[in-house]
Amino acid sequence: MAAYGSLVWVGQALGPLTETVTEDLIRVTEQLIPVTDLAFDLAEMRAASIAENIALVQYVLANNIDPATITPPAGAAAYAQRLARRGVPLTVLLRAYGLGQYRLLDTAIGLILAVPGPDHATRIAELLKFAGTYLDRLNSSMGRIYEAERDRWLSSRHAARQQWITRLLDSDDVDLAAAEAALNYRLDQHHLATEVWTTPEAADTVRALDQTRRLLATEMRSGGAELVATTGDRALRIWFPTDPGLHLDPARLTDRITTAGLPVRIVIGPVGTGLDGFRRTARGAARAKALVASAGATAPVVTGYDTVAPFALLADDPDELADLAHRVLGPLAADTPKAALLRHTLEVFLAEGASYSRTARALDVHRNTVQYRIQQLTGRYGIALDTDTFELRFALGVCRWYRQVLTRQI
Repeated sequence: MAAYGSLVWVGQALGPLTETVTEDLIRVTEQLIPVTDLAFDLAEMRAASIAENIALVQYVLANNIDPATITPPAGAAAYAQRLARRGVPLTVLLRAYGLGQYRLLDTAIGLILAVPGPDHATRIAELLKFAGTYLDRLNSSMGRIYEAERDRWLSSRHAARQQWITRLLDSDDVDLAAAEAALNYRLDQHHLATEVWTTPEAADTVRALDQTRRLLATEMRSGGAELVATTGDRALRIWFPTDPGLHLDPARLTDRITTAGLPVRIVIGPVGTGLDGFRRTARGAARAKALVASAGATAPVVTGYDTVAPFALLADDPDELADLAHRVLGPLAADTPKAALLRHTLEVFLAEGASYSRTARALDVHRNTVQYRIQQLTGRYGIALDTDTFELRFALGVCRWYRQVLTRQI
C-alpha cells in the first residue's frame, strides 16, 4: 500500500471547499467540454458524476486510502454507461477527468503553499504522485466500464440501428444502400424529423411515446414507414417520409395531444430532402428541443422549428442573448411574476397589431386591463411602442425561450 499520510491534512482542508470546487468544475466543464445538441439531457447526469468524484477524492485523501484501490462512484459509472449507449466517445469522459484533476490539483497546491514551511516542493511532489496514481486507476476502471457497456449495447439489434443512424448523421463515408436496407427507410425522399419526450409526471413512458408516434404518423399521412431512434430513456427522434408541401398546425396537434392526455412535448424540424435533408431536419429538431428545454414549464406542448429558428440558432451565445434582453427591456427583463405578466401582455399586444380589443380577447381580460398594463409598460418601464418593434419582439422572445437570461448578471 502506498503511504500518503503526509497529505491527510490536505484532504481534510479540502472538505469545506468541495461544494465550491464542484460548482466551479461543473461550470468550467460545460464551457470546455459542452454537451452536444443531440445529448443535452446528459448535463444533469454529468454534474452528479462530477460531484461524486470530487467527494471521493477528498475522502480518499483525508483517510489515507491507497488511490490504487479505489472504485468509481456508482453515479459516475452509470454516467459512463450512458455515454457508451449514446455512442459518445470515451475521450469525452477521459478529458473531463483530466480537467477535474487539474482543477483539484490547483486548489490542493494552493492549500499547501498557504502553509509556511521549507518542504513545499516535497509535499507538491507527493500530491502529484497521488494524483497520477488516482487518475490512472480511475481512467482504467471507467474505460473498462464504458467498453463493457458499449459492447453489450452494440450486440443488440436496436443498438445496431442506432449505430447506422449515428453514421448517417455524422459520417461522410457511409454505404447508403446498406443503411437503407438495415433501417428499412429510404434516404432519397423528403424527411421531417420530430423530437418527442415525456414530461416528468409521465407514469408509463413507453406507452406515451408509442401513442404519440402513432398519432404523429396519422397527422403526417406519410407514404412509408417512419424511422425511430431513441435519444434518451424517455425520448425519441422520429423521421417521417413526407410531402415537401406538408404543413403541420401546432395548435391542432396540441389539441390532439391534450385530448389524448399524453404527457409529452414535441418539436417539429424543417422538411429536408435526401441525406443532407435527413441530417438538417434532425439538427433543426434537436436545436428546437434544446430551446424548449431552456424555456422550462412555460414551453408549449408542440413547437415548430420554423417558428423559433432565430432563437434556436443563437443557443451558443447566452451572454449575447442576455445582454440584448436587458439592454432592450431594462427592468422588464426581471425574473418576477409581474414582469412575466407584462412581457406576455406586450408580446400578445404586438402580435395583435397593437389592438387593445384583440389583445383583450386573446388574453381573456377586459380591454381596460390591457390599457392599464400598456400604460405601465410605456410609463414605468420606458418601453417605446412608436418605433420599429423588431428588436423589442426579439428581446421578448429571448426572455420567453431562454429563462436563464432573466437571472444572468450583466
